Parts: sequence; structure tokens; C-alpha cells
Amino acid sequence: MLELKDKVAIVTGAGQGIGREIALILAKNGAKIIVSDVTGKEEDVAKEIKNSGGKAQALKCDISNEKEVKEMINSAIEKFDKVDILVNNAGICKACDISEMQEGDWEKMIAVDLKGVFLCSRAVLPKMKEQKYGKIVNISSIAGSIVAWPKLCHYAAAKAGVAGFTRNLAFDVAPYGINVNAICPGAIETDMLDKMLKELGMTREQIIQMTPLRRIGEPKDIANAVVFLVSEKAKQITGQVLVVDGGYTIV
Repeated sequence: MLELKDKVAIVTGAGQGIGREIALILAKNGAKIIVSDVTGKEEDVAKEIKNSGGKAQALKCDISNEKEVKEMINSAIEKFDKVDILVNNAGICKACDISEMQEGDWEKMIAVDLKGVFLCSRAVLPKMKEQKYGKIVNISSIAGSIVAWPKLCHYAAAKAGVAGFTRNLAFDVAPYGINVNAICPGAIETDMLDKMLKELGMTREQIIQMTPLRRIGEPKDIANAVVFLVSEKAKQITGQVLVVDGGYTIV
């Protein structure tokens, strides 16, 4: 268990899947959690944390909307007086062949998966700079700058952008004692994986056979990596992109 007592963390897309697990594990390690999502499920996760003895507040927020993002950060500061950790996890994914992709498809993907990371990070930085302390973890994907998947040009572009944004932001804010890193998950057991496999006509067994560890990852695999990166154990790590994929990208 890593000590995060009295740390305040915002987790976007925390209503389900990877985000939910990140929020739960951060809370288990002592952090106070702002559970952010746009689905309405954020209330259930916040309640789950409270029932386990933790502190949490649910906030509905569309991270592609600048006004809502500012309101979320302000609410977090009003509630807990500070923000120590930001986990930019919220994202969408929908397969679409480039020849059939509409401008709106492209813009929506970029707005949520890339612009949202920018908006949330920018909004939280004044408080982190004032504190001379902060941890930002961005969830990218191996489908960004590492491997190619069919019908995911817009998703890959957004996630590659997240990795580039992470490295540059880490350089810019290092003088303020702020660490910025990214995690690139491989296939993880979530509803999004179910949806993508159906859209791409792929099976779990195909993914497993292409993965050296012969298993599909679980949300807690990503959550555990997040907890490490926001802890003092990782205080000398910044600007890095950590791949958590069971060895998929080494084959």
C-alpha cells in the first residue's frame, strides 16, 4: 500500500472501467477523490468509496467543455482546498474506416481524447504551481504511437497526441515540482473492449495469442501503475510513457 493520505485526486471518466478502478485504488491508499464522469455513474462510485470509509465527491463533467472543466476544478478546490493529483482517464473509442469517417467523427474523438486532457491539465495547473507540487497521469494507448489497429486513425491520432503532450508538459512544469507521465494500456477487460472487438470482428482469443503473458489486462493493472506514478516512490519519474500491455508491443 502506498501512502496517499490527505492527497486530493481528480479522476476523469471514473464512472466505469479503468477510471472506476483508479478512483477506488487511490481512495484505498488514502486519497480524497473527485469522481468525474459524464454518464451519471460517478455517483455510484463516489458512494462506493464513502461506504468503504473514504472521502469522495461526484462531479458530472464533459471534459471537452471548457466551462464545465473549470467548474469541476473550482468545485474540487472549494471542497478540499487543493488538488494534488489529476488522472486524465476519460476517453471514447469508436471504429470507423477512414474512407467513411466524417469530419464530426474526427472532431469528437479529438475533442474528448486529446482536447479534454489539455483542458483539464491547464485548469489544474495554477493550483499545482501555487502548491509547488502536483502529479498528472494521462491515459494514452498502445494504439497511439506504438502499434496500429484497423479503423482507428482518429483514436490513434488523439492518443499519440496525449503522449506528445505529456512529454512537453512535463518539461514545462518541472520547475514547479509537478510530475507528468502517461500510461499506454493494451487490451483491458472493459465494456469498451467488448464494443471494439465486435466492431473490428476480433475475438479475445486472438488478442491473448498475440500477448506474451497470454492474458488480457484488468483495470486494476492500470490503476496500480497510476498509484505508483502519483506516489513519492516515483518522484524522480516525469515525462515518461509507461506501457502496460502484457508484452503485446514486444512481439
